[in-house]
Amino acid sequence: METTSTFVFSVGLIIFAAHFFTALFERTRIPDVLPLIFIGILIGPLFNILSPDDFGYVGPLLSAIALALMLFEGGSHLTLETLKTSLKDCVVLALMTFILTVLISTGATYYLMGKDLMPALFIGAVLGSISPAVVVPIVRMLNLSENTKSTLVVESAITDVLSIIIALGILKTFLSGHKTIMEFIGTNLIATMAMSLVVGFGGAVIWSTILEKIRKFPNTIFTSLAFIFLLYGLSENLGYSGPISVLIFGIILANSKKIPLNIVQKFGADHLIEFTSIEKTLFSEVIFLVKTFFFIFLGMSIQFGKGKILFFGILLTFLIYGSRLILTKLIISKNTPDNEAAMISFIIPKGLAAAVLAEVPMHMGLPEELVPMFTEIRAVIYMVILFSILLTAFLIYSQETGLTKSHYERIFSKFKI
Repeated sequence: METTSTFVFSVGLIIFAAHFFTALFERTRIPDVLPLIFIGILIGPLFNILSPDDFGYVGPLLSAIALALMLFEGGSHLTLETLKTSLKDCVVLALMTFILTVLISTGATYYLMGKDLMPALFIGAVLGSISPAVVVPIVRMLNLSENTKSTLVVESAITDVLSIIIALGILKTFLSGHKTIMEFIGTNLIATMAMSLVVGFGGAVIWSTILEKIRKFPNTIFTSLAFIFLLYGLSENLGYSGPISVLIFGIILANSKKIPLNIVQKFGADHLIEFTSIEKTLFSEVIFLVKTFFFIFLGMSIQFGKGKILFFGILLTFLIYGSRLILTKLIISKNTPDNEAAMISFIIPKGLAAAVLAEVPMHMGLPEELVPMFTEIRAVIYMVILFSILLTAFLIYSQETGLTKSHYERIFSKFKI
């Protein structure tokens, strides 16, 4: 009984702390996700009070729910006008960032750590992702233009899908002994992206059609959240991307009045409706709670490596961020203010997808001789996750407080073309 009451007390304390960290951001410009992750590190790997294994299936379930809700929220704040102006830069930036990150990470792992090419490619593909679960709450707190916010949110969703499909393709190819992965990746990537869009759009039309009827019944305010989970799970179980589907679901419902009627009618609906202010407030509160415990869980999941792994993780993080800085200047519109270009250049944290993919080989019945290598690979990935979040938070703080403002202005003016 005492343990239960202590746990309940701790939950209440954490929620109050999360509100405090949000308020602290307004004063210090330190993203609230950072102290939440540190709480997780303290009770997890540092003092071993709890570990992710203690939560069984609840931990991965929390991660999936957090990702679904945060991407839905991210999509619900994007307008079609903003997407039209930012989509081209966003897609190019996402693809080039992913490709360059894969090349840098693969080369460093191959030459500096002495790993074989396929395991090195696996690390590269895993680290090519940008975590929507980390990016969305950070972007929501910053005073950025809608173009910049949409660029960061949509880019993170795209790289997440690329990372999952390509990393799993590399792993499957490596463990099966085959040499080529292009056919596997090409077929799966196109189908996944296209069908995820269809599921998201179709889901938005279906839900918009029946929501008015559902609202007539009592106690139905949570049904929209339930539908988001259904949509996410359906898309994943069909072999598509749940994150992309719920992102599109959010975008469509946020722009319901701007979707041409002839397109909507092809899906059997007369019109699309919007969420009420009460529903939006509820979503915001639920997402705040889920986000709080997700980032603590993420901190608990961090695994610290030995000295060599620690150093390599730091080096790899700086190489990835350095290449991103150059890409940002070459790709992002010249009309983008230097401050926003700076934010785009370093809001590329790794997170949920990378952590999950790092664990996948350990649950695939690896031959005994491969276990040490993939254990080391997992440690490297976790180090980059940790340092990328730390570096992103530090650079946001530095830019928001003016410490690096003139520095980035000089960098971007130097690279103007």
